[in-house]
Amino acid sequence: MTRVLHTADIHLTPDDQERMDALRALLNLAEQEEIDVVTIGGDLFNQPENLELLRPDLRNDLFSNRPFEIILIPGNHDIEAYRGDVFFGDSCTVITEEPFGHWTAPDGDLRITGLPYRERSDDDLLLSLQDREPFEGTEVLLLHCSLDAPFDDYETGDEGAHHYFPVTEELLTELGFDYYLAGHYHSPHQVSFSDGSEFTYPGTPASTRTSETGQRRVSVVDPVDGISLEPLDTFHYVSREFTATPGAEQELLDDVRAWAQQHVTDSSEASIHVNGFVEMDEEEFHEELTAAASPANVTNETRNVEHILSHPLYRSFEEEVEETDWDDETTAKVTERTLEVFSQLTAQGEI
Repeated sequence: MTRVLHTADIHLTPDDQERMDALRALLNLAEQEEIDVVTIGGDLFNQPENLELLRPDLRNDLFSNRPFEIILIPGNHDIEAYRGDVFFGDSCTVITEEPFGHWTAPDGDLRITGLPYRERSDDDLLLSLQDREPFEGTEVLLLHCSLDAPFDDYETGDEGAHHYFPVTEELLTELGFDYYLAGHYHSPHQVSFSDGSEFTYPGTPASTRTSETGQRRVSVVDPVDGISLEPLDTFHYVSREFTATPGAEQELLDDVRAWAQQHVTDSSEASIHVNGFVEMDEEEFHEELTAAASPANVTNETRNVEHILSHPLYRSFEEEVEETDWDDETTAKVTERTLEVFSQLTAQGEI
């Protein structure tokens, strides 16, 4: 039974080895897991001109002599790279036919319909897809698109809110595929449609910007078990925000240390941001915070509140809080906000 490993948005560039390493890692994973076909849903290259610089390595190494087929479609970043007659390796098939092309698994149980990138759909395309040649096995649509779903705009990389090839669940389900393997959004998502079909964005296999946080993923399609998002041991950013409260500095340092030990790895670039207020000496706290977070990068925006805590107005506030019946969370939020206001007023010479 044919199994598929799906990735997209690798955005290869000559000066970013981490992205090439991620491509190598996911292809090696496919070999280890005895995957039958790897699909790349567009934007293999960050820019069209990167193709000629990188294609020799792909052709002679990564995309040749593989025990599986690699099916590739253009994306909005690199569509111009495929205008000529280019060869990527004996294990790679690039689908550039208009309006779409097919690849059928050797066992005949799965067919992939590759849709080269275009700005928008039209009636002719949709009718062509609906009237495609019948197939009795599992049908997969490989495309580079913007699904109408509550995803954040930053997930599309440089494009921001621009929606390339916008599609909806209603439009896709009318086409009648079993799986929709997509590219364009840079974070992993999996969506089950009302007709039982499944849609997935695998996200970038290596972080291309600091907003792409967390371990990277690939989508694995099993005709029996459906789609699963599997982790990759590839480069990624990871970050965490902490808030300090006066008198609880040691607890925060312990939390920072535990987080760093769990999330800082050889394949990650970690950053920690700490705000709030401390009773400790600011220099001493910063030194201990840096040591606890090591080797993660630290942004320390905490402030010492010793002079505020002893101020008569703040003591009056504490007495008022003690007489309320607020829960701990509400009390902490009100106290944090009050300390912030007191600090601002102190800095402005108002109190």
